[in-house]
Amino acid sequence: MREAAILVLAFLAAPVAAIEQSVPDPAIYAVDVAQVSCQPRRTCGQIRSCEEAEWYLYNCSWGGRLDGDGDGAPCEKLCGSNN
Repeated sequence: MREAAILVLAFLAAPVAAIEQSVPDPAIYAVDVAQVSCQPRRTCGQIRSCEEAEWYLYNCSWGGRLDGDGDGAPCEKLCGSNN
């Protein structure tokens, strides 16, 4: 029984570690949040910086639409491309 509990705990810990590694460091996306909110919804033409675009991408439910080509970089004119 003890071995089974250890195995279950080891199995459960693995996905958590993978999630922790995939979450970006919030310090990288240091944006003055007092000036940024998810409303009103914005387009890349209305966003002032790559950092602001990344904040929307990671913090707003609609942020994924800023990454039109799905390469992980929002607003390619501001942020470039990961390719």
